[in-house]
Amino acid sequence: MSAFFIRFYGINWDQGFHLHPDERMLIMVAERIKFFSNLNPDFFNYGSLPIYLLRIIAPNGHYDSLLISGRILSVGFDLLTIILIYRIGQLLFKKNKISLLSSLLYTVAFFPIQNSHFFVVDVFLNTFVTGLIYILLVYSKSPSIKKAIILGLVFAAMMATKFTAIIFLPIIIVVILWKTMKQWKNSAISLITFHFSLLTFYFLFMPYAFIQHQQFFVDLSTQLKMNSNPYIFPYTLQYVGTVPYLYYLKNIFFWGLGPIFSILSIVGLYQISKSKNILFLIFYFLYFLAIGRSAVKFMRYMLPLYPFFALLAGYGLYKIYERNKLFAYMLVTCILLWSFTFINIYSLPHTRIAATEWILKNVPEGAAIATEHWDDGMPLYGGEKYLRQELTLYDQPDGENKWKILDEKLRKTDYIIIASNRLYIPLQKLNDCKKYKSCYPITSKYYQKLFSEKLGFKKVAEFTTYPKLEIGNWKLEIRDDVADESFTVYDHPKIMIFKKNEKNN
Repeated sequence: MSAFFIRFYGINWDQGFHLHPDERMLIMVAERIKFFSNLNPDFFNYGSLPIYLLRIIAPNGHYDSLLISGRILSVGFDLLTIILIYRIGQLLFKKNKISLLSSLLYTVAFFPIQNSHFFVVDVFLNTFVTGLIYILLVYSKSPSIKKAIILGLVFAAMMATKFTAIIFLPIIIVVILWKTMKQWKNSAISLITFHFSLLTFYFLFMPYAFIQHQQFFVDLSTQLKMNSNPYIFPYTLQYVGTVPYLYYLKNIFFWGLGPIFSILSIVGLYQISKSKNILFLIFYFLYFLAIGRSAVKFMRYMLPLYPFFALLAGYGLYKIYERNKLFAYMLVTCILLWSFTFINIYSLPHTRIAATEWILKNVPEGAAIATEHWDDGMPLYGGEKYLRQELTLYDQPDGENKWKILDEKLRKTDYIIIASNRLYIPLQKLNDCKKYKSCYPITSKYYQKLFSEKLGFKKVAEFTTYPKLEIGNWKLEIRDDVADESFTVYDHPKIMIFKKNEKNN
């Protein structure tokens, strides 16, 4: 019940404004699905299964109502993940306390909580990946044709959610061969059964990957290119120059789990590495090895590792509990305080909504407002009262022609609104044309002048919702500006509003 409440709390965090771009896209696709007159998503950046599931639970839903339905579906799948963590803990450790501690720790881990507030495919993939390791562990103890069919079913669900799940195929094949290698006929039958089950259910879950296979492969190749080239889209420039593996680990340690939870995971990893749970360790190690090297490093790509960290931390916490119960209770208390500090962002108005209200009250009608492209427009409503300018700051080359146009727009602008750190973080970093393929030396100087108020604009308002917890006179506030952009940009972005100085009008 507590797991449901934590995930459902603040479920309408954006008050229906659809402020998560992946949600917007998935819901627009889901809106055109009609059982059974139109099952064609005409979209293969992600798998079709989450879209179909949304349409099943909300067959008559429209764009706005599908938003909450999708988030409730995400909550349901994350609750299923908690149950699977408990079951895996029972298989691995055979101690109820470890299973319960692991489930508890995952329940309060903020990053899974945050993602269950979004209708995004990674939540579904996380559940299916956790289900796959559970089925593999069960199969490794007692192979059977029925379990081979279930393996095919679960893996098909993974593939019909996100194609990167293909990296688990070699592990499944190795486990099947390893457990049936004494009898080659059993190996052959098990492999054939698994693959038949996989293809059958994959077709049921994602039929248009077969029917429109050319478009499927085009969309898929674009996504694969993104994972090897951070320059391919403007919104992935933030990952240029980031270190593989280390970037993910840094964000998991400080933001996804928090330092204490992360340290408990390390303790648990040390303890479990001395056991015989090789399949469990290899399964997640290969996932991290394959995904951690990607050029584009959205934090959600590592969401399937969080059940693994929870199980490790549960084991580590149990070992500490055996030696010092008081210290173990103190650690759990610190983890809870850390998580509730972040959960508290859902008790406050979204910064874009707060900024919109400020704009409508303080910016005179008819004023010219400049906003950055590739970001959510501001204000969220009432924009018809103002003249709009779009600052195309991502454009290349970053030279005289680009800035001739932008300078003319700025000359006509009364207010500049920075709706998030989507642009100014990466574009200030990419200032060296000898070092980067796409460089922004002039744009970098523009931001420096703007933020130091040397551009002729003065900051008149700033809206932040930092993770914060207050108990009496005690206050904990965590400034997460340095976290991965995707950790803050959806549900608590920093908004800045600059007004042109009177003498420049």
